Order: sequence, then structure tokens, then C-alpha cells
Amino acid sequence: MHGSYSTVEVNARRESSPLYWHSTQEEPAPPELEELGLRQGKPAGAGAEICFVPLGAGDPAPTAMALRQLLGPDEYLIGVADPATGAFCADDVLQAGFDDVLLLVRPDDITVCVARARAALARRLWMRREQAHVELERDYLQACIDSLPTPIFFKNAEGIYVGCNKAFEGFIGLPTEKVVGSSVYDVAPEDLARRYQQADDALLARGGEQVYECEVRYADGSLHHVAFHKAAIASEDGRLRGIAGAMLDITDRKNLEGRLIDAAERDPLTNAYNRRKFFEIATEVTDLARREGHPVSVAIIDLDHFKSINDQFGHAEGDRVLCATAALLESAAGDGITVARAGGEEFYVLFPGLALTIAAEIAETMRRQVSDAGLLPDVGEATGTLSIGVAALDPLRGTLWDALKEADEALYRAKRTGRNRICVARRQSGYASAG
Repeated sequence: MHGSYSTVEVNARRESSPLYWHSTQEEPAPPELEELGLRQGKPAGAGAEICFVPLGAGDPAPTAMALRQLLGPDEYLIGVADPATGAFCADDVLQAGFDDVLLLVRPDDITVCVARARAALARRLWMRREQAHVELERDYLQACIDSLPTPIFFKNAEGIYVGCNKAFEGFIGLPTEKVVGSSVYDVAPEDLARRYQQADDALLARGGEQVYECEVRYADGSLHHVAFHKAAIASEDGRLRGIAGAMLDITDRKNLEGRLIDAAERDPLTNAYNRRKFFEIATEVTDLARREGHPVSVAIIDLDHFKSINDQFGHAEGDRVLCATAALLESAAGDGITVARAGGEEFYVLFPGLALTIAAEIAETMRRQVSDAGLLPDVGEATGTLSIGVAALDPLRGTLWDALKEADEALYRAKRTGRNRICVARRQSGYASAG
């Protein structure tokens, strides 16, 4: 076994370990022990030597205590008793702190006692070596996980932390000595602790691995997206002993995903939804309306004489007008209404759950706000204002394309009748306009 003594080493230790005679009264060793070649006084080694100590008639505890303070805890103390000097109890001697007892009236026991002592010291030596090896491996593993930027933690089956690394200290805002021995309720806010504990309980109930993502707040107050990777720790008999976990900070990845989603869904100029996203949302809304019987309305909006804006003032000014118009449309739309740039100077609006009359009122608010904003105050004709066509969508009788076609027809009616006005599709409600 790595880190243990070989048989040759243990046997050499047994044969070479010196024997000592230690007497607080400086009395000589008894003749029965002369053949052992005892050395006098305090052992000069690093500990774990065999010392024979004479026992008097009194309590052996003070003697044992004094020797342990003088020699340390590793010396193997053999109490040497001569029944002629008084009665004694072997159990009392052992409980006082001695490792063994030798009766001088039984000289045959001397060889056995020394062999027993050397075997015990060899075991102690092996155990110390193994303990040192385990501590070295533990320190090495701790240094390894401390060098990782990912927070890592370990819990036992009762949910108590038994270890972590430096990165986890930074996340939790507590040193390891405060974390170890605590539960998640001791180191995290109650709402988060409850969520973590539920996940741990589920993992311990089924074993295996567990991966999930959530937002967590670090000790410095910053909010991070984190992917938890956990695994149940099982003993050789299959019993679950605890959990090992790592927290991967995926904040940058989530932010990138958000930017990519925006890039796929948003118009890069106005930041309104793009045409593709509009049809994605409209399809979902139409399907829901078909199942539940909700009304849906749509509108198509066009900036009046937009080409003349670009021609007279330049494309930069045209872009400014488009952006300002998109912002005003979304402001007037409110929650639940989708505004998207269909292309060029044209916008689509989706009104989920709203009947045609209400959608027309909101569209009129949009027209009025853009007109009142005076995006191009030096232009006298209807330029930079809105022409709007509004139509109702009956998902049981028509499609989204049918409604958009009707809204487009109403839009061109608004343009032909003077611009800066809304027209409602005549198929749904009879023709009406405002301007």
C-alpha cells in the first residue's frame, strides 16, 4: 500500500527500537530487566519509544500524567509492578494512562511484553505514516480545487457542508471554517436556500447527476447566471453519502445568447421586432384565438412621403425619423401589443384580444402622437406623419394573411384620401376613416 511501511521496515523497527528505564526517583532498573539493556533517563528520539516505569504503592495516575507531559503522548509506557511493594490493580494502571503492565514475579512475561510493545509501536508508526499520507493527499487535493475559478462544494447526506474551495468562499462571502459544518440555510437567504435544498433532496432521492441553471446573487451583490453541476456520492455498498457540486458562471454566455436572440428578433435600426418575429408571435396568437375564441386585430402603418425625407434631408435624418417613430408607436401600444418593422418605412402592429374598434382607437393614438411630435417641423405637407390601415382577424373564417391584406387595402385607402389618417377595413366593419 502506498505510504505504508513494508514488512522489512516494520521488523527492523521492532528489532532496533531502544528500551528505556525511566524513574522519577532515580532508582535503578530491577535485575530481572538487566538482559534488556535498558537505557536510563528520558528518550532522546522523536517519540514512540518503549519506557519501563516503576510503579509504587500509590495512585499511578499522577505518575502517568507527569510522564505524558514530559515525554509526550507517543511513548509506550510499561508500568513495572512488584507485588511485594503493595497491592495494585492492572485496570487502574491502564486507565491511569499506561499502555501495559509487567509483573516482576512473572519474568517469563518480559519477552512477551516487549514483543507486544514493539508490535504496538509498529502499528502506531504505520498509522502515523498513513495519516500523514492522507493529510498530504487531502492538502494536495484542496490546493488543486482552490486553484480552480469555479466554486466547488461538498455536502454530506444531511445537507451539511464538509468542504469547499476558495472560489466558493468568494461566492458565499464566508471563509471555509464558517461554511464547513453549516447547512445551506445558514449561508444563503431563505428563498434561495429552500430552492437549493429542494434540488439536493431530489438528487439524493434518485442518485446520479443533476444539472440546472438559475440566477444567483454573489456576496458582492452582483447577479450571475450559474449552471449547477451536482453528483450524488455513493459508498462501496451503494449508500448515498452526500453531494459534490460545482457552479459554472455562464453569465457571459447568457448575455451573448440574449444579444444573438435580439439580433435574430430585432430590427437593427429601430430595435423594434422584425418581420420574422412578428409572424412568429402572430402565429401563436392566432392559434390561441382559434382555440379560445379571442378577438385579434392587426394594423399596417406607413410613414407618409418617406422617400422625400431621404431625398431632401438625407438618409441619416430618415433613420432618425424611423427610430423616433418606432419609439412613439411602442409607447402608445402599451403592454401586450406587438409593434414590428415590416421593412422600409412600414410597420406591423398586432392587437391580441382586442376587437377592431379598440384597435382602431389605439391606432389613432399612435397617428396623433407622431403627428403632434412634429418630427419634421419645416415640412408643410403630410410628410413624416402616419397612414394606417386596421383590420380584424377572425381565426375561424380567415387567416393572418387575409387580415393583413385587408389592412393593407385600408392603408392605401388612407393614402389616397389625404394621408395622416387611419382607415378601417371595409369588409369587417364598413369603411370608416379619421384624419
